[in-house]
Amino acid sequence: MKRPPRRRDEGVPVILIVDDERENLDSLKRALGDENPGWDILTAQSEDEGEDCLREQLEKGEPVDVVLTDLVMETEASGMNILQKARRLDPLVMTVLFTAKERSLDRYAAFDFGAFDVVEKNIRGTAAAREINIKTRAALRYREWSQRISFLRRYFDPKVFDVIERDPSLLAVSRRTITIAFWDIRGFSALCESLKAYPDLVAGFLRDYSEMGAAAIFDHNGVLDKFIGDGIMALFGVLNHRDDTGEADALSAVETALAMREGFQEVRDRWLEEWKLYVPHKIEIGLGCGIHTGEVLVGNVGTDRRDQFTALGADVNFASRIERQARAGQILVSQSTQARVGGSMRTQVVTEVSDVKNIPGTFELFEVVD
Repeated sequence: MKRPPRRRDEGVPVILIVDDERENLDSLKRALGDENPGWDILTAQSEDEGEDCLREQLEKGEPVDVVLTDLVMETEASGMNILQKARRLDPLVMTVLFTAKERSLDRYAAFDFGAFDVVEKNIRGTAAAREINIKTRAALRYREWSQRISFLRRYFDPKVFDVIERDPSLLAVSRRTITIAFWDIRGFSALCESLKAYPDLVAGFLRDYSEMGAAAIFDHNGVLDKFIGDGIMALFGVLNHRDDTGEADALSAVETALAMREGFQEVRDRWLEEWKLYVPHKIEIGLGCGIHTGEVLVGNVGTDRRDQFTALGADVNFASRIERQARAGQILVSQSTQARVGGSMRTQVVTEVSDVKNIPGTFELFEVVD
């Protein structure tokens, strides 16, 4: 396997060509490189070299975007084998098979295995290289689209995502009044220290906690903004905002917090039974939550190659500040949120905060009481 002697900049497409004939390999690499000087083109001469390259690129965080592979190399099925291995390593990788037209190829089988396209490589002159170049460009565009779709699916409940697919303009940045919620685990640093010899136990707990949180957010029509270590940020009223000055959205956020508090206790208790097999002392952790309703910029603020759907503004910082005031098991809400849920939820004043960044004044915080 050979690699161009230059640093790969972020956003540069990575192409892997696999062919056991060196002359064909060099010729195609040269043709693609001449037409696309910004591409990072890697080469391999066998199934094993191709698989090694795919793994190495993934480990470096520079995954291969498109694999161009000859169908017949060591065996009649070499190309199909590479196709399947590539898809197992990265389900979103695009693979283009090329083959001599006298070779028999079940195109339907290739597409069933996930091939993006199939090209005849023995067309006269430069036509084959030109065709492969066109297919590679198309594969890159399709991969980018697939990555964006995969990315967005992490944020939205499948029912909501179907609406977004029909109307992508819903993701456009706009100023809206929404409810922002933050959660964070109290005692998580001590947990990590206690289980530092057993990182899999921490990772397993985080996985269950994150899955529980995402499910609760989706069940209440929220948008999962991000996971921040052991923290979670969610938005309510982003896509399904109702003309009720935000009461329903604020109520959805508080109901999510109540569901997550209960779900967290179940996850924690289950893992406490596991942890006590490894550490002698009891581990104390709990979930704190802060909720605020305010006006923010919200939408897809990422780049063409890296999406980021989120909310921005001082009111986001305020929600985060409220969360930091919450004790384990406590759900704190701002005055603006309390005004919207007070008729449906029992709350009580517990503290005040002041000098919040870009929001002058002193503000009462309310605890949601069961």
